[in-house]
Amino acid sequence: MSRSVPGFLRGAVVVFLASSALFVGCSRNDRIATTQVAGSVLGQDGKPLERAIVIFHPTDTSAKFPKPRGTTDAEGKFQLSTYDTSDGAPVGKYKVTIEQWFRDNPDQAPTNHLPPNLASESSSGIEIQLTKGPNVLGPFKVR
Repeated sequence: MSRSVPGFLRGAVVVFLASSALFVGCSRNDRIATTQVAGSVLGQDGKPLERAIVIFHPTDTSAKFPKPRGTTDAEGKFQLSTYDTSDGAPVGKYKVTIEQWFRDNPDQAPTNHLPPNLASESSSGIEIQLTKGPNVLGPFKVR
């Protein structure tokens, strides 16, 4: 029994050190600075598009941060979030995709109700350069 106690303590120390290292790696200090980004989306009819998901894909493939995204409100307006709600996005160049998922029937899976080309960063045709300071983007128009 005396041999299992030191082995148990050794295991507990290893678990503690490993979990401590995990928390250090996830600190806020590792985050890239963000800048405020707001915009809007208009539907094909020119009216504000509600519940559209706007995703910014960094063109720098070495970027090490979550893809900034936002969801439009009833007025078609959105604010980007990267780490926290409405914290914006890092400065840089992005390709933008826009999707709008919902169910036509409660018994079916949700489907994207916008043109398929808008859901792909290679075919959406939307590129944006974000600069330091608040970025207020003109409306994205769904075509």
